[in-house]
Amino acid sequence: MVVQPRPPRPLGVTVVAILQFLSGALFILAGAALTALPQLAELPVPGLASFLRGPGAFLLVIGALFLIIGWGLWPGEYLAWWQTVVLEAAWLVSSLASLVSGDVTAVVSLITAAIILYYFFKPHIKAYFRVK
Repeated sequence: MVVQPRPPRPLGVTVVAILQFLSGALFILAGAALTALPQLAELPVPGLASFLRGPGAFLLVIGALFLIIGWGLWPGEYLAWWQTVVLEAAWLVSSLASLVSGDVTAVVSLITAAIILYYFFKPHIKAYFRVK
C-alpha cells in the first residue's frame, strides 16, 4: 500500500493550533493563580485556599488538554482533528445555551466555534488530517 504524502499544513490549522496553545497557557496560568494565590497572599478567610483548589485544578487540566490538542493539530494528527471537532461542538452548544440565557457576549464564541467547525469539515482540511 502506497501512503500518500501529507499536504502542507493549511494556514487556518496553524491559526487554530496557535489559539489552542494560547488558550492552554492562559488556562494553566489561571489555574495556577487560583491554586497558589490564596496561600501566597495569606488571606484571612479560613477555607478559601481549599475552596479555590478545586476550580484551580480544573483549569489546570483544561489548560493541559488545550495544549495537547494544539500539539496534535500542529503536525496534523488524526486524533487532534476529532478532539477539535468535539471541543468546538461542545463550545458551540455552551455558547448557544449562554446566548439563550441572555448573555449576548456569547455571540462571539458561538460564531468562532461555528467557523472553526465549518473549516474543519472542508475537504482539504480533512485530507490534511487524513480523515475520511
